[in-house]
Amino acid sequence: MPTKKPQRPAPKTDAIPPAFWSTLIAITVVVLGGLGIYLMIENAAPKPMRVQVLLDNRCEVIDDAFMAVSEPDGARAIFVKGVAYLNTTNKAKILVKVNDKYPGFQFESGRSDAAPRVTIQVNCDTGDRTQRTLDAMKEQFKNK
Repeated sequence: MPTKKPQRPAPKTDAIPPAFWSTLIAITVVVLGGLGIYLMIENAAPKPMRVQVLLDNRCEVIDDAFMAVSEPDGARAIFVKGVAYLNTTNKAKILVKVNDKYPGFQFESGRSDAAPRVTIQVNCDTGDRTQRTLDAMKEQFKNK
């Protein structure tokens, strides 16, 4: 009786070779890594932005006594009817200071993140030193 050779199973025609999987994983890692680096760079670079700054003036001082300022670029704009426009970047901080044309006075509001529209409140009910400065400003710039 002749001996039968064991038969090999027929190769699967629908099987995906292992080299395909390793190539697919490598491509996926490269694409996702590149996308991650692109997003980090895109978010890190400041973008130009025009900011509309609305002055919420709670002082008895005319709006002209104040100006909007952005940091760190130093962009400045005066208020006209309670509104100032700053050309700055999306990474800037926005604050209100005393208008440069009145160098004898000092006042600085808190800082706000740049956005298309920012409202900053100027409140004269603050510390003793600030109160003296604002009292002097009130006397010189009383609303008419």
